[in-house]
Amino acid sequence: MRSNMVKHRFSHKAASYEQYAIVQKEMAHQLSAMVQTALSQEEVSRILEVGCGTGGLTRLLVSQYPHAEYEAIDVAGGMIAQAQASLARLGLTASFLQADAEEWVWTQPEAAKDLIVSGACFQWFFRPDETIRGLCRLLAPNAPLFFSTFGPDTFCELHDSFAHAHGRLGEKAVRHGLSFLSAEQWLRMLEAAGMGSLQVTAEKVVLTYPGVLDFLHAVKAVGANTSEDKGAGLGRRRLLLEMMDYYEKRYGGEQGVQVTYDLLYISGRRQPFC
Repeated sequence: MRSNMVKHRFSHKAASYEQYAIVQKEMAHQLSAMVQTALSQEEVSRILEVGCGTGGLTRLLVSQYPHAEYEAIDVAGGMIAQAQASLARLGLTASFLQADAEEWVWTQPEAAKDLIVSGACFQWFFRPDETIRGLCRLLAPNAPLFFSTFGPDTFCELHDSFAHAHGRLGEKAVRHGLSFLSAEQWLRMLEAAGMGSLQVTAEKVVLTYPGVLDFLHAVKAVGANTSEDKGAGLGRRRLLLEMMDYYEKRYGGEQGVQVTYDLLYISGRRQPFC
């Protein structure tokens, strides 16, 4: 199953995740600030974090809401181990559970949470519309959901370079990496699930890497590498070299190659009839 592939990939990369997750760290700080601005400590007593990873967002929110009952889940056991250790070093505590959120959410009691948060995780959902409905179900009436994810322009340079390389080799282009949903698609799913007071903040961040291989290594080091191209061998090496050559020429400069991250911060509240 694809969920098992994701679980093993992220567990395997748990030790290197924080070193390379530059954008994810910034997203955690941004999301944490948004939550803190919207909710006082008195308003929150039961928090669920979906896809806690190595605990970057967990540490921030547990510190902000020290009296809340904090439950954090992740599909990857290796990530949870890192998160637990990082909180322990700071003297912070939370309840951790290894689970696939898309299945787990339907086993939980309704209206059991005052706040649900998720940082850079929802793009991995295989059934996002169903899972959004399940998360809405877990929220108390008028309780909020805050999450960050990546938008469709993420890695646009890479996708353009691969499309060029496939064309040069006379092949039909295939997707290399995840296909990210737009803000409009997420908002439609949230509205259909019974969420109101919907808000979106979008931001483009462009990082520079020394070269294309350095960028690809960083993506692999956080466990986020995936592709629809199932080929192997010499043909794939030619494709990679063609892609890298175009990328360097088209998007490179004295400082290195540019990489675009399309960041989305989305929130909503469960309406009473959800």
